[in-house]
Amino acid sequence: MGLSLLSSKITKKPFPFMVNWAITGNCNLRCKHCYGSYGIVQKGELSLEHVKSCIDEFKKMGTRRITLEGGEPLMHKKIIEIIDHIHSKGIEMSLCTNGILLEKYIEHLEKKVDLIVLSLDGDEKHHNALRGKNNFQKVLNALKIAQSHNIKTLVFSCLVDENIDDVDYLVSLAEEYKTNITFNIAVAKLSGKNKRRSLNRNKDRAYRSAIKKIMDHKKNGAPIYYSNDNYVQAYNWPAFTAETLKEKSNFKTFIPCYAGINYCYIECNGDMYPCYQTVGTLKVKNIVKHGPKEAFQHLSTLDYCRHCYNLTLSELNLQCGLELKSIIKVIKNYIS
Repeated sequence: MGLSLLSSKITKKPFPFMVNWAITGNCNLRCKHCYGSYGIVQKGELSLEHVKSCIDEFKKMGTRRITLEGGEPLMHKKIIEIIDHIHSKGIEMSLCTNGILLEKYIEHLEKKVDLIVLSLDGDEKHHNALRGKNNFQKVLNALKIAQSHNIKTLVFSCLVDENIDDVDYLVSLAEEYKTNITFNIAVAKLSGKNKRRSLNRNKDRAYRSAIKKIMDHKKNGAPIYYSNDNYVQAYNWPAFTAETLKEKSNFKTFIPCYAGINYCYIECNGDMYPCYQTVGTLKVKNIVKHGPKEAFQHLSTLDYCRHCYNLTLSELNLQCGLELKSIIKVIKNYIS
C-alpha cells in the first residue's frame, strides 16, 4: 500500500490507488438527504461486460481498493458477477449498502467482501424519517447478519439538522453491537443535470458541538473510525455553508486533497470524477467511451476544489498522503 503511494508522491505521477464506484443508480429507498438523488436524477448502470473490462484496466493501473456504492449496489443485476471479478483480481473490496438486500446476498459476500458499510442516520425516529418507515430495524438486522458471517462492519452516519443531536446515541449503539462507527456531514444534493443544491443547514455551532462530541468519544476509547486530524479539520472549518475551498490553504489543520491524484469516483453511467462532491460540476470523461486510463488522466487537467470538510473524502486524503494513524486504521478495519 505505502510503496505505491510513496512512489506516486516522489514521481508526481497520479494513479487510482482507490476507486469509489456508484455501480448502479437504482435504489430501493428515497432518502431525503441523498447527495446523488439516486433513482430520481441518477439512474441505470453499466453492463457486466463493461464493468469487468474496466476492472481489468484499473488492476493494470495499480488500483488496490474498490468501494462499491450506489444507489444501492446490491440492486445491480450482475452484482454477484461483479463481486466475483473484483475478488478474482485480488483487489480489496468494500460495499456500502442500506442493508435491505443483504440477507439475500450474504452467503456470496462472505470471504469476498472485506468490509460492509451500513448507513444508520440517527435514532429510530430520525433514521426512519430520513430513510423510510421501519428501515431502522432492517439496518440493525443487516448488521447482525454481516457479523454472523464474520464480515467486518462499519456503521456510517450522515449528520443533518434532524439528527445532529444523536451522536451520543449512535456511539452507544456502535459499542453495543461491537462495530466501528464513523460520521460525515451531508453535502449538496444533485437536483438536476449539472446542478447541485445545498441542504438547509443549522447554525455552525450545532455541527461543531456534534464534532466535539465525536472527538471526545474517540478520545475516551469509543470505536470511532476516521482519524482525529480529520475531525479537527471539520471542527475548525470556517463555515459549513461553504463545503469546499477552491485555493490551497496553509492553515495547519487543513488536509491536502488527493482526489483525482490517487483516488477517483465513478458515476453509474461511467463518468469519472475526482470525488462524489464534484459530480455535476465538471466536464469529465467516461470510462466506457474513453477508457479508465484516459478518463483518469483527464482529471489532472480540471480545475476543482482543493480542501473540503467532507470527513469521508478527507480520510481518503489522509490515507493517500501516507498519514500513519489513518493507514493503521484502514489495516485494522480490513484484516482484524
